[in-house]
Amino acid sequence: MNLNQRAFHRTALSVCIAALLSPTVIAAEENTDVTPEPFERIAVTGSNIFKGSANASSSAPITEIDKEAIEGIGAVSIGDVLNRVPSITSDINGSSSNISVGGGAGDVGVATTSLRNLGSARTLVLVNGRRYVSGVSANNGYGVDLNSIPTAIIERVDVLTGGQSAIYGSDAIAGVINIITKKDFEGFEINALASSADEGAERSNIDFTFGQNFDAGNAWVSGSFTKQEKLMSRDRDFAANELRFIDTTGDGIRNSLAVRNGPSHVDGAYLGYGDVKIFGNGDPFNTNQPTLDSNYNRVGTTDYDNQHAGRTIVTPYERFTIASGITFDVSDKEFIEFELNYAATSASTAIEEAPIDVNGNLFKTGAGGTNPIDVATSPYFVGSSAGAQLLAEMNANGGDTNLSNVTTNRRLWEFGERGISNNRDTFRVAGSYSYLFDNDMEWKTSAVYGVTSAQAVITGDTSLPNMREAVTIESDGNGGYQCANEYARIEGCLPVNPFSTADSLAGQAGIVGFSEDAIKYIKIDSSQMGRVEQTVLTSVVSGELDFSIGADNMGFAAGVEYRKESAEETPDSFRQLGFSRSPSVQPIKGSFDVVEAFGELYVPVADWLNVSLAGRVAEYSTVGTTFTYRLGLDAPVNNWIRLRGSQSSSVRAPNVSDLFASGSSSVAGTDTDICNGTSNTGTSNIDKNCASVSAIAARMAADPNGEFNLIASETNNTTLLQTGSEDLSEETADALTLGAVFTPLDNLSISLDYYSIKIEDGIARVSASTFVERCHDVDPGSFDETCGGNLVRDTAAGPILDLRSTLINADTINTSGFDFEVAYSPLDELSLMLNANFLSEWDQETAGGIEEFVGRPQFPEMRLAFNASYNITEDFNLFAQVTYRSETEAYLDNVPGDDSTANLSEDINTMDAVTYVDIRASYQINDAINVYLGSNNLLDQQPDILARGAAIGTNTEPRAYDVIGRQYFAGMKLTF
Repeated sequence: MNLNQRAFHRTALSVCIAALLSPTVIAAEENTDVTPEPFERIAVTGSNIFKGSANASSSAPITEIDKEAIEGIGAVSIGDVLNRVPSITSDINGSSSNISVGGGAGDVGVATTSLRNLGSARTLVLVNGRRYVSGVSANNGYGVDLNSIPTAIIERVDVLTGGQSAIYGSDAIAGVINIITKKDFEGFEINALASSADEGAERSNIDFTFGQNFDAGNAWVSGSFTKQEKLMSRDRDFAANELRFIDTTGDGIRNSLAVRNGPSHVDGAYLGYGDVKIFGNGDPFNTNQPTLDSNYNRVGTTDYDNQHAGRTIVTPYERFTIASGITFDVSDKEFIEFELNYAATSASTAIEEAPIDVNGNLFKTGAGGTNPIDVATSPYFVGSSAGAQLLAEMNANGGDTNLSNVTTNRRLWEFGERGISNNRDTFRVAGSYSYLFDNDMEWKTSAVYGVTSAQAVITGDTSLPNMREAVTIESDGNGGYQCANEYARIEGCLPVNPFSTADSLAGQAGIVGFSEDAIKYIKIDSSQMGRVEQTVLTSVVSGELDFSIGADNMGFAAGVEYRKESAEETPDSFRQLGFSRSPSVQPIKGSFDVVEAFGELYVPVADWLNVSLAGRVAEYSTVGTTFTYRLGLDAPVNNWIRLRGSQSSSVRAPNVSDLFASGSSSVAGTDTDICNGTSNTGTSNIDKNCASVSAIAARMAADPNGEFNLIASETNNTTLLQTGSEDLSEETADALTLGAVFTPLDNLSISLDYYSIKIEDGIARVSASTFVERCHDVDPGSFDETCGGNLVRDTAAGPILDLRSTLINADTINTSGFDFEVAYSPLDELSLMLNANFLSEWDQETAGGIEEFVGRPQFPEMRLAFNASYNITEDFNLFAQVTYRSETEAYLDNVPGDDSTANLSEDINTMDAVTYVDIRASYQINDAINVYLGSNNLLDQQPDILARGAAIGTNTEPRAYDVIGRQYFAGMKLTF
C-alpha cells in the first residue's frame, strides 16, 4: 500500500484539491495518517522548502503550531497556545468568564477562540478535519470548548485564514483551526507537569498515552487529569480595587485612579436620605473616594464596599479526559478509522454575597410597588439612632416618612458567597470507511456525533417573595414580632432585619439580622441543565480525471453532507419564575439541519500555475438555500518564488444559540442610560425626550441645576436580557488573499500575505448604550419611552431597570491586514520562526454609523510571535517564545480636556506595548526519561488598567493581556 498515494487522493481530492494545498475536508482528516508536510510539498507543490511547511505551498496562508510550541509553554489548554498566535485572540477564557451570576455564569470553565477578532461563531474549529460540538451554553453563544480537548493527544494545529465555507461549510468565515491528534502512536508515554505563581493560579497535569501497531493498523488510548487553581482579584495590585477615573488637578481631565464611589451594599447596612448617610447602627457612612498611588495603594479610606475583594481573576477548573483511536486496513483497498473523545470538566467560582435593596428588590417600588414600612412607626426604626436621624431629615424635607424615600442597601453576608459550579461532559465519536478503486478513485464516508451535557448549580441566592414576607412583620402579642402572613408562618417564616438597626424595637426583641432558622426559609440553591448535540454524515468521491490542460491530470472531489444541530437548556422553577434575586431565565429548545452538496477541482494549468475551484450548495431548514465558492491560484514561478491568492464567498447560517436563545441576563454597562446627565433646559432631542419621562422630570425639578444625574448604584443596576431570534437570515462574507512565498535557501522560507474580509448582514446585537441612545435620539413627537416594549424604568426614580436586546441582521464588518512569516534553520540544531500580523482595518458599520476598532486593546496594529528552538546537545534543548502587542487605547477618539469625549489623560487611556517571554529547558536523561523546566511571562509583565470595558474583577482585558504574572513550571516525560 502506497501511503503517499493514498494521502494524495484523500487530500488533494477528498476535500480541497480545489483549494490547492489549502487544508481540505479530507485533506485535514488524512493529514493524521501520514506526515502532512512532505505530501503537501512534494505531491502537490513541488517546492523546495527545508523541513516542509504547508504555508509555503498553500493558496491561502497557513500557520502551523507543532507539539514543541505546546510543550514549550507548559500549556494545559490549547487555548493558551492559540492566544499567542498573532491572528488569534481568546473569545472566552478563565478570566473573561469568571463571575457566578448573570448569563455568563453558564460558561465558567469554558475556553473558546476567535480568528481575526471575528468571534468564535465565525471561527470553525475542527479535530482531524471534522467538526466538533459546541461547548458554550446555548443561551449565551456558540463555540468549541478548547478545554475539552486535552493537549496530550494533539500532534499539531493548522490555522487557515480566509473564507473557507466552500470547503467546510458554514461558520468558516474567519477561517479554520484544525487540531490534528496523534496517530500511529506506538509505545507508552507518561507526562507530569506542575506550575506555580505568586498567590495562586497554579496548574498541574498528568497524562498517559499508549499505542500499539498491529499487522493491519494501529490503536491507541490516552487519558489525562488537569487542575487549574484560582487566583483572586485581591492578590493582584492592578485588580484589587474597583476603579473610577477622576480629575485631581482641576483642569477637567480625568487623570487619576480612584476607588469607585459604590456600592453602598455593606454588612452593617446603609441608609441614606438627603444629607443623612449612615450605617444601620446610626454611625456615619464615609462616602470618601480615595485615590490610588502609583502602586495602586489607597490614599484615604471609605466605607463603600470593595467587591473585588471577593472576586476571581482566574477561574479554577478540573478536567478528566479519555481519548482513543484506531486505524485498520481491512484490505489493500478498504480502510477504517475511528476516534473517541470524552472530557469531564468541572469549574466553579464565586463572588461577594448578594446585595439587597428592600425598596427595589422586595417591594418593587421602581416598578410601581408600595412599601408598607414607615420610618415613624415601624419597629425596625422606632427607638433607633438611625430612625431618629432619618426622621429629622425627612421632617425637614416635607414630612413623607415612608421607607420608599430612603436608600436601603445591605450585603447579605449571613448567606455566604454567591457561587456557581459547572459540570460539563463532552462526548464525541467519529469514524470513516474508505474504499480505493482500481483506477485510484476513492470513496470515503464518515460520521461524527458529539454531545455536550452541562449542569450548573447556583448557591447563595435568595427567594425574594419569602424575604418580603420576612420583613413584613407584626407584634406577636408577647413583646416580640412575627411574620404578618399566617400562611408564611406555617411555611417557616421568621422575621429578619435587613436594616441592622439593633437598637430599634425589633432589634431589642432579638431581630438584628438574619438568624440561621430565618435563612433556611429564604435561602435557595438553583440549577439548570443544558445539552448541545451535533450529528454530521459526509460521503465523498475523489480522484483524478482522465483529462488535463497541462502536463498533469485534473483532480476532483464531489460529495454530500448532512448535519443536524440541536440544543436545549432547562433552568429550575426558581430561575424560570424569577423568584430568586437573579433575573428570570426561560428554557430553550430548538434544532436545525442542513443538506449540502459540494464539488472541487484541482487544475494544473502549467508548471507555473495551478488553479483550484470549489463550490457548495446548502439547503437549511431555517434560512433556505445558500451557495458559496472559492477560487485559488498557486503560481510556483520558480524554485524560490511562489505567488498565491484566493477569492471566496462564505456564509454563516444562524446557529442554535442565535435562533433559540430565550435570554441570557447580565448587568448592563454603567454608560447605558443616555439620560444620565441630561437637563430640563437642554434643547437636544435626547434632553427633551428624557425630560418627558415623569420620574426623570421629577428628579430634574428637584435638582439645583435641573439635571438628571444617576448615582453609582443606579448605573450598575440595569438588567440586560439578550435573546435570539428565529427571524434571522444567514450572514455572508467575501474574502480575498494575495501573497507570495520566497524560499531563497533550502533552510529559509519567507511569506507575506494580504487579506481582506467583508461581512454583510452580520448577525449582531446592538449594544445596550447604542440601543438606548437611538431610542431617545428621535423627534419628540415619535418618542416611545418603553423603546418598543424593550425598556423598563424605575417609575419613582427614573433609572433603567430592565432592557431587552434581540439579535438582528444588521452589521457590516470590514477587516484587512497583512500576515508575515519567516521560518529559518541556520543550523541543524537551531530552528527560528517569526509570525506577525499587521492590522490595517477593522470597522463595524451599524445603523448608528461606522465604528473603528484598530488600536483598541483586542485590535492592536501589530502583533508578533517569535519562537526559537536550539538543541545544544543531542540531549539538551532550549526553547524560547517572545510575543509582542503594540500600544492600544481604550477610546480612540479621546481628547484630554474635551468633555464631548472620554476626557481621559493619555496615560490612563493608553495601554502600553507589551512583550512576553516564555522559556523552557529540557534534558533527555536517557532513552526513557526527559525532564524540563520553564517560565511563562519571565519578565513578570503586569497589564495596564483598561478604562473601558474591563472584564469583571480584572480592571483590564484578560483576553489580550496576561493577568497572572511570572509563572514557573517543571515536568517529566517517561517514554517506553
